[in-house]
Amino acid sequence: MCIELILDVVLGRGVRGAEASVADGEVGNARDQAEAFLADAGAVTLYREMATRGRAPHRKQNDGEDPTMIEARQFDDLQNRCDAHPKIVAVVEAQQVLQGIAETVSGYVTKTLEKGRVPTEEKVWGKSGGGGEGCGCH
Repeated sequence: MCIELILDVVLGRGVRGAEASVADGEVGNARDQAEAFLADAGAVTLYREMATRGRAPHRKQNDGEDPTMIEARQFDDLQNRCDAHPKIVAVVEAQQVLQGIAETVSGYVTKTLEKGRVPTEEKVWGKSGGGGEGCGCH
């Protein structure tokens, strides 16, 4: 079976599982949260600043240095502001939802390639409709 056919079948079944998440509103809610975040210039700016400033302490630690007390305090302050911003919290939660779906689909593809056949939906999605064996979350 060629890889394109495997991917078509896997993604077709993966899409059905993802559609179940959409039907539950999980993906739609994540999309709404992301759009609300992107529409808030202040939230986007704060999030970008956090991402940018967060790299410096990591670089220092990787180089065997400790961040200064001022850098640590500034970073903590920025982190607290991000943690208190509802749109940033919501977009991080949305990212986690979408990442979970991506991991499930990836696990499905991996399971298919490992076994040489398409696993049943029950094997991948489980009896409860998600997060079965092979989803990558176990």
